[in-house]
Amino acid sequence: MKALIRLFMLMPAIVIVGCAHQRGVIYGPMQPDGWSAQPISINCRFAPDADLDPATGAPVGDEGYYLYILTEAANWDYSHTTALLLSIWQRPWGHSWLILESPQERLECGHTGDLGQATPRYHDGVFQRIRNGDPNPIAYLWQTRSDGKFQIGKPNRPPTFVWRMPITSRRYQLIHEYLMQRKYDQFGIRSYDCTDMVTETAALAGINLIHRIRLTLPPEKRFWGRTVRAWTDPQYRILEYSVPDVLEVDLRSLAQFGIGIDVTKWYLSLPAPKATNSHPSSVKSR
Repeated sequence: MKALIRLFMLMPAIVIVGCAHQRGVIYGPMQPDGWSAQPISINCRFAPDADLDPATGAPVGDEGYYLYILTEAANWDYSHTTALLLSIWQRPWGHSWLILESPQERLECGHTGDLGQATPRYHDGVFQRIRNGDPNPIAYLWQTRSDGKFQIGKPNRPPTFVWRMPITSRRYQLIHEYLMQRKYDQFGIRSYDCTDMVTETAALAGINLIHRIRLTLPPEKRFWGRTVRAWTDPQYRILEYSVPDVLEVDLRSLAQFGIGIDVTKWYLSLPAPKATNSHPSSVKSR
């Protein structure tokens, strides 16, 4: 098991592609039209100062201290262009958030945004630009929203996977300070979204997670009987961003190798108070 865990830490990209069939399709080889989708690998699974069991290489912590990562996968199909457009049209959302737990309290929180109040949501804005004949409708995804919020408590939709990792009291304090000091007013697709917040927090716990995907986009595609143009300016040919689907596949793989555990059933059995959007200074942990 120790050897397998070390092999897994050295080959995260191979593992994630092999597990892609379990949920949504998160890999698409290069297509004749120029489309491809590839999860972005990481250089090292654990930080140099990570708290690991010397016998197994798995994370360890102090009693009662845990980091939970929760994902609601959108199950988008990245195998080819048309499949992705259809899956986004059918289910245009996904989410990642976390729970930070100590023997005295439990804080469930996340980063939300793209609320569609002042400006159209990302997927709506792209489709609207397509309808308007914009030469670069995909450029809408490069914009940063100013409607980010600090989410406290459970969202109104259940997670598809919940992963728990032990942490030390020192890591707990470091993560708590980060969550309270972090700025949440900005929200973007290419950076600073819900999954970025979660993986940045995990890095403070000493573990690096696979969570980003690289899309190579064809300039145009036939869709529903018409030619849909994505971009004219080649700067929009490649899109990289964090996505709950990729993160969930990595977390499931980690749990299978004994790095953290699957606690989805436990979480779904808990009462479901409604989440609120607030400022970190108003947080009251449970």
